[in-house]
Amino acid sequence: MLKDWASILDNALSGESAYRALFDHHPDFIIVLDRQGRYRDSNRMLSAEEAGRLNDCRMHPPGEAHFAAALAGITSSFELAVEASEGHEETGRGAGGAESEGNYGAGSAGSTSAGNVVSAGAGSTESAGSSGSAKGTGNACGSGVTVRYVPLHTDEGIAGVFAILHDPGNRPLSSLLHSWVSMSSSLAAGAERNVQAGDECSAYADEVAAAKDDEELPQAEFVFEMAEDKRLSLILNSVSAGIFGLDNLGRTIFINREGAEMLGYEPSELTGLPMMEIIHYMHGGAPLHSLLECPITLTLQDGVTRSKADEVFWRKDGTSFFVNYRIAPLLDRGMICGVVISFSDITNEREILRAKESAERAAQAKSDFLAMMSHEIRTPMNGMIGMADLLLETELGEEQRSYAEILRSSSYSLLQILNDILDFSKMEAGKMPLQSERFDLREMLEGIIDLFTPKAEEKKLSLRWWADTSVPDIVTTDPSRLRQIIVNLVGNALKFTDRGSVTLSVKNIPLPASPEYLLEFSVRDTGVGIADSKLNLLFQSFSQLHPSINRKYGGTGLGLAICKQLVELMGGTIFVESEEDRGSIFRFMLPFMKEEAELEPELLS
Repeated sequence: MLKDWASILDNALSGESAYRALFDHHPDFIIVLDRQGRYRDSNRMLSAEEAGRLNDCRMHPPGEAHFAAALAGITSSFELAVEASEGHEETGRGAGGAESEGNYGAGSAGSTSAGNVVSAGAGSTESAGSSGSAKGTGNACGSGVTVRYVPLHTDEGIAGVFAILHDPGNRPLSSLLHSWVSMSSSLAAGAERNVQAGDECSAYADEVAAAKDDEELPQAEFVFEMAEDKRLSLILNSVSAGIFGLDNLGRTIFINREGAEMLGYEPSELTGLPMMEIIHYMHGGAPLHSLLECPITLTLQDGVTRSKADEVFWRKDGTSFFVNYRIAPLLDRGMICGVVISFSDITNEREILRAKESAERAAQAKSDFLAMMSHEIRTPMNGMIGMADLLLETELGEEQRSYAEILRSSSYSLLQILNDILDFSKMEAGKMPLQSERFDLREMLEGIIDLFTPKAEEKKLSLRWWADTSVPDIVTTDPSRLRQIIVNLVGNALKFTDRGSVTLSVKNIPLPASPEYLLEFSVRDTGVGIADSKLNLLFQSFSQLHPSINRKYGGTGLGLAICKQLVELMGGTIFVESEEDRGSIFRFMLPFMKEEAELEPELLS
């Protein structure tokens, strides 16, 4: 809701407020300005003519940068360029003799140095009204006139500004007023030369006044102020989205720099033009919406904010781009004075989305192909394994039995590869279901060790396991997937270890005040180890650390990738510690729910 700053300023200066006391008793000349820089009052008795001249200085007070600083809450000072009076030579320079170049104060907006210099007009270093070049020779009246802008703080914010004019030379009030008005007029002329929005909005205000009754004059006033508000322009030009405002007739009030650049225009080119007719139409020039369906017209009627997605805006050069835009009503004292439209270019987003969808379709096709091929190849492979088992049960010669055993071993190896590919494709497609069952964990671990004992004995390795006494006997999770992870890790450890040992262990990591606990499974070996530079390749699919390792030990490079995906699917994490030629430790942690019997003692305590 917009604030009534005029009433707030009046209240701040009424009664026995501190500002009123300062206003009434301050020895210097004080001019009260509202937030737009318009004259509201002064602590000196002015004639009607003098008050009228100050009223004409609306929105262009001298030292605009310092005035803006005051509106931001910073007290700021500068020297007023005072014209020669009563035979005294006045200058447009400050005590330091430095000249301003196009801004009003040689220092920053918040500077309070009396030596800062203020030029008489935009881009000029001459004092307003002086006929020649001003020289820093000092003046007979002593120091120059210092203007100090003091913000008027209220509970609602900064309601206005005190302009305190301190004149050690005691010049006539008429001289100070003449210099103030001259400097303000110079600023207005400079702004008029550089910005056309004021003239266009003034013409628009006249047009509205002629076309409508006096009740709508505040709307034109509001539009004018928005077009002239430099602080608003600074804010809008810092936004990365395109923003423009339209009046009730659809004509452009303002557009920020980003929006103009996206459309290929200069901001001044669009002021006063029917923006949406220029940038938003069907190919061939037909309007995109009928008058009754136009979202801008609807928002002007009912004040409801509307959004449109995947629309097309046209640039000045005839090219187009996709946008999302939002229409919000522009309100002044509860009246709809226009709309503000913010838009963003989504062309790149649409391209990225199309590329993502294409990649997802390709990945899905690959997964479907792998799943189908795995099933198709596994069927005859099971037949080969079955026939090899039957063949080994018959009477065979030593050489024949050796061939049959190689056939069966190779068939099992190929079957394992097919199973890995099938599991991997299922997980990539997000179709790997988990079954939650209660089972005896220690019994599972013993079965896994028994499975690998012949292999360990063959390589003369020590294979052992242990579990903390705090590890529960019965746990609830997917036993087949947990077994698959452990079998993969123990099998890898035995494969890459030629001497020493392989140890499987389980530890309980309690989580206080939680219905869950963690079990840490670790597989430690004394094998070849892994170089630090290769650790990042371990859990990538189809990755092999070195060609020589692949030739010696075989494998597809899917085992650890499947382990990682299974662990993460079960809500856990997996990591590795390794030292080349010293061995490796693979650890993974999984969360488990506490059984009811375990929770009861905790609840009682």
